[in-house]
Amino acid sequence: MNTIKTKIASAILLTLSTTTLVSAQERPDTKDTEFNAAVDQVVAAEGNNISLSQTAPTGNQIGNSSILSQEGDNSSIVIDVVGDANEVEASQVGENNTILANLVGDFNAVVVSQDGEQGSVDVQITGSENTIDISQRAGSGPFGFIFNRSINEITGDVNTVTIDQDAGGNWANNTLNGSFNNIDIEQSGEWHESYVRSLEGDENEISVVQDGYYNISNITSVIGSGNEIEIDQDGDRNRLTWEVDGDNNTVDIEQDGDANVFSSTLFSGSGNSVDVNQLGDANETTVETLDGVENSFEIDQVGNDNIAYAGVIGLFNTFEIEQIGDENEVSTVNFNGFVNTVELSQEGNGNFALAQANIGDAVFSADANVILLSQVGDENDASVELASSAESNGNALDISQDGDLNLLDLVINGNDNIVSILQEGTGNWITAEDGGQFMLTGDANTFSITQTGNDNLVTGGITGMGGSVSVTQVGDFNVASITQM
Repeated sequence: MNTIKTKIASAILLTLSTTTLVSAQERPDTKDTEFNAAVDQVVAAEGNNISLSQTAPTGNQIGNSSILSQEGDNSSIVIDVVGDANEVEASQVGENNTILANLVGDFNAVVVSQDGEQGSVDVQITGSENTIDISQRAGSGPFGFIFNRSINEITGDVNTVTIDQDAGGNWANNTLNGSFNNIDIEQSGEWHESYVRSLEGDENEISVVQDGYYNISNITSVIGSGNEIEIDQDGDRNRLTWEVDGDNNTVDIEQDGDANVFSSTLFSGSGNSVDVNQLGDANETTVETLDGVENSFEIDQVGNDNIAYAGVIGLFNTFEIEQIGDENEVSTVNFNGFVNTVELSQEGNGNFALAQANIGDAVFSADANVILLSQVGDENDASVELASSAESNGNALDISQDGDLNLLDLVINGNDNIVSILQEGTGNWITAEDGGQFMLTGDANTFSITQTGNDNLVTGGITGMGGSVSVTQVGDFNVASITQM
């Protein structure tokens, strides 16, 4: 049973990337499409058109300053600026308007304002210390195709991007390449989508706030050191996917509502801190870290039908997962690594917890890990498997189950492991001979179990030299059968 659940948990990354990241539109004109404002709308503009070209001579100390304004529908503004210390301000009032800006130079500041539906902004900046401020307003509901959208591409250092979008089907897409970047995206309403594409550089800060339902925040390939990412989603059916490769990143993710999904591809780096808080029903969380050192992952889920999965390859990583609610499911896999700490806590009925280390390929190794597992509720089910095709040594397990009819499957293959089990309730058991699973193989292992309640059963098989076994049963109709070979 635990092998099947492991495969299901490990497949979350594949399924989420294909099924949950479909555009909120789910219509022919999807939001997540390649869009070029110059081709799609500027050429087709039927209203007023403004074309601005400014070039500062080499050596200029004071750049150009421009203020552009349009009122009406189907209008366009095209801006091309080359020079230092330029300031551009463009505003449009009306529907189906477009602003296209291309800036090359230092100390540029761009402020864009659109008031109306079907507005599009496309800004490209090459240079240092650039600032972009975009505000889009549209009062439309979620049942159209594409509403206001903003696309920004920046190459340079010390860039700042601020995007504010009103209710409707707005979305923002940003591509950055440089250092000391700051991105702040705030969206209010329904069916918003926010993307940050391939941000590369050091000390970047990203903050995304979404208010409404069917929000999607997709951050991919944040590569660099000292990055801070904070995402707050409020509403139903929110989803988030991301990929991080770098050191000392701090990520704070909060989702409020039903059917929320958080996922990550292979998270690589050291000293990272990830905090995920999901409140609502049918939430899912997936985190996988590859070749990481001293990373910290904290996942809190409150609600029904929650699922959390965490996989790790690395050293000195800490996983802390807490689920409060009914029918929660948690799975952690330490594929390869040493001195990792996994703490699982479930409170509710019908909980399932799976903790595994050193499974799969024999070349993997997972030693000196700490697993703390606590379940409170009725009909809890826990499975712990350390090493399948190779040994896992020097691990410490502390398992506590409080409730009726608790189940525990235990397979350990290795030496110098310490196992402590506490079961409180009626009908508790750990199996073997031959109900399956309970197996402790290796030398100098310490096994201790305490059962408090009625109708408890301990059987099992222990193989190895120099081991220590302690069984304590308090209650009626308890049966103990331990075999050492």
